[in-house]
Amino acid sequence: NFPMMYGAVEIFSQAAMATYATASWRCGKELPWHQWGEDYFMTHCMDYIGVDRISDFGVLGDNVCIGANCEDPGVASFHPFKTEDKWHACWNAANDLPADSEKEAFDTDVS
Repeated sequence: NFPMMYGAVEIFSQAAMATYATASWRCGKELPWHQWGEDYFMTHCMDYIGVDRISDFGVLGDNVCIGANCEDPGVASFHPFKTEDKWHACWNAANDLPADSEKEAFDTDVS
């Protein structure tokens, strides 16, 4: 089902959400959704209730399908960076910071 919503960033227009608000009950009653993740559900539900898609592959730096350039200022989000070190490296690159400069700012003791 590519392209489909992937979970990292999902953007909906007000019109799409208004349609979802009035018609999503159909998805719950008429689609076999019980084993689906939310991104798969939303893709199929929006298709089912007639909400059209616009593919914008530039809003997400997706390191799985199309690559993630963390230094790209036109990207709203980057995905996936599943380790702390990889996340911080991308954060620092996105913010034009030296390699480990922000890591300490996030390391706080909350106990």
